[in-house]
Amino acid sequence: MSPVQMIIGIIFLAFGIGAFVISYLQFKEKGYLFNNAYIWASKQERKQMDENKERKTPYYRQSGFAFIFIGFIFLAYAVYIATDWMWMNVAFWALVLIAVSYAVVSSIQNERHK
Repeated sequence: MSPVQMIIGIIFLAFGIGAFVISYLQFKEKGYLFNNAYIWASKQERKQMDENKERKTPYYRQSGFAFIFIGFIFLAYAVYIATDWMWMNVAFWALVLIAVSYAVVSSIQNERHK
């Protein structure tokens, strides 16, 4: 493994760990809500969400799962870079597909339950 591969692998590993930390905070409903429904909401809708914490819970959960998937994606790619195992590249793309599918399905479900 070349030094460049090592550095890139460490960077992806750090991104993965960061995503896991953000995921943990989202599940604990602490910190900023990293969710498009909240980010793009009008000031009035945000105020309603902030006043009624139960309205934010599904969005925190959705963001928590999304960041778990992102963490595993970065972790899988870091392992692929470090080892050149082809099956890790396949696992990386499978995780990307699962994460995108989850994001779409959970967004539809959250809108239905509104």
